[in-house]
Amino acid sequence: MPNSKNSVSVSFRAPQSQIRKLDSLAKRQRRDRTQLIGDAIEQYLELQEFHLKQIDEGIAAADRGDFASDADVEAVFARWRRKA
Repeated sequence: MPNSKNSVSVSFRAPQSQIRKLDSLAKRQRRDRTQLIGDAIEQYLELQEFHLKQIDEGIAAADRGDFASDADVEAVFARWRRKA
């Protein structure tokens, strides 16, 4: 649980169905709603940072002209095509 000195209270609206699921999950894990919400926010932020880093790296590669060749792209697509 976050240190109360560094914590800020935030209020938001959510459908009752989500809150019921959240409370049920919290009960099953013997945790409280605040802990689960905090964990969910942390996971979301980490995932968004990861995605943004990947995008930035892709843009930097493109700026350098570092692209896959037509043959490389065709090889990837060929692996996923249905074999008739």
